[in-house]
Order: sequence, then C-alpha cells, then structure tokens
Amino acid sequence: MQKLPLKNPEPYIRFVNNYRPNYSYVEQKRVLYDHEMMYVMNGSVEMHYGEKIYPLKKGDVFYLEPGVENYIVVKEEWHFRTHCIHFDWLAPLPEYDFTAEEFYMHSVLSSDYHKRLEKIKERPIYVPQDFSLPNFMGNVPYERLSALFAKCCHAFCGKDAVSQIKLKSAFWAILSELTDCFCAKTASPIHPKILYAMEYLRANYTQSISVPQLAEKYCLSPKYFGALFKDAADVSVSEYVLRLRLFAAKEMLLGTDMKIEEIAERTGFQNPFYFSKCFRQQEKLSPSEYRSLLRS
Repeated sequence: MQKLPLKNPEPYIRFVNNYRPNYSYVEQKRVLYDHEMMYVMNGSVEMHYGEKIYPLKKGDVFYLEPGVENYIVVKEEWHFRTHCIHFDWLAPLPEYDFTAEEFYMHSVLSSDYHKRLEKIKERPIYVPQDFSLPNFMGNVPYERLSALFAKCCHAFCGKDAVSQIKLKSAFWAILSELTDCFCAKTASPIHPKILYAMEYLRANYTQSISVPQLAEKYCLSPKYFGALFKDAADVSVSEYVLRLRLFAAKEMLLGTDMKIEEIAERTGFQNPFYFSKCFRQQEKLSPSEYRSLLRS
C-alpha cells in the first residue's frame, strides 16, 4: 500500500447500498479490490475478517481493507440491515477503475471480464499516512452517524453534480466523526506492562488467572493494573480472557469434530454448561447451532 499525506486524499466513492437480507446464509469468501465502510443500521451480523471473528451489532462500523479475505454470517432472526460504502482514498486511473455491479455482485458482466479482472488485481492501493482507522469501531455516536450514512445512500442515487457534492460532504463528515472517536485513542501508547500482560493472557487463556495475580506479576496494584488494562483493551481482564476462549472455541467448532464438552475443557471453561451459557450470551446461538449453521 502507498501512503498519501492528509492533504492529498480525495475519496472516490464507487458504490453505496442499503442492504437488508430476509433469510439466513453464510456469504462466500471474498477479497475486496477497494475499501469498504460497513455500518450496521439494525440487528446483528458476524464478520469473519482475516483470521478474526467480529460479532457486530446495531451502531457498529467495520472498515474492510483491500486484499483481506472476509465473509459475513447472517441469520434471519438477527434482523440485520446495513449501509455499505465502497471507496478509494484517491480516484483511480481509468484502467484501474471498476464497478461493484460487475466485480462484486456479478449482475453485469463484460466480454473482457477476465482480462479486466487481472488488471484490477494489479491496481495500486493508497491509504492516508497521517491517520489510520481500526477495522472494528463500536460505540460510535449512533444518532449522528446513522443520518450521515443515510445521506450518503440517498445522494449516491442521484447522479447530478449537486448529489455528488452532498455525497462527498456526508462521507467526509463520517470520516470526521470516526477519527474523532478512534484516531486519538489508537495513537495513545499502551503501557508496556499491559502489552506483556496481553501477550501472557493470549498464551495462557485456558488457565484461571485473576487481576491480583497479574498485577503482582507486573509489580502494579490491582486497581491501577485493572484501569490500565481496560483503557488499553476497552474491556476488563475477565472479558478479555472470555473473548480469547470463545474465539478459540469457534475455531475448534468449525475446524474439528470434537465434542462440545471437550472443546469447553480445552478452552478453559469450568464445565460445558457454563461454556454453552457464555457462548449463547455472545453469539445468540448454542455451540452446536453455531457449528451447524456455519458448516451448512
């Protein structure tokens, strides 16, 4: 990827949609050729991005970058609805431009599609050098962002010059809101002892580890350690460990034929009943239902 100074980016918006599926499905794996901003307007959805799984809910924003394998899991009763904006940080040369209808939705195919596809795969990717957005952005200001995404979608439908001005204006306003919420936070340094603690937890999440034990290990008071950890991770130590365990459990559910009881034991849960309770609270599905849905 090539870095652009902040004064240079001139976002080129390729496609905006308002998407509401009314059935359950697992999307086919895909790779983007441009950038995508996905805003969950209602309900929930499960985003598989690279090697991570993100449960997204109403109000969450997810930023997808080119070249990363991804797909979503949708269930009808989750009432999922989203706005998606496909864009480049800089307008591409004509030979590198494409339409979402042809290369993502495949509703319109040209006679030289395969030749053009190889060219699109070679397109240069530009990103701003002055700031970077995280992939997952939760707890965003819902009232302001929902209106801005709706404005983008409405303006995209109009092809006149005024609509294009409104489209870019609303998109810049979205970026302004997101950078206000997330760029300052991501730029804040994380205490080195917390980084070591996170690494330790990732390697030992199956064990029973308390905040006082971790604080003593890194020579900090439990209260100060807990505050530093939550500031860095946005969750408590117990929630962080729970997420690590559930992520590992999901991998085992999809990649192995192990019984639920064995997966619970291997991922550090007290018993299979507690494992199923925690899993259902986060996923709104039992472990067996989750396995069945994704494998189908």
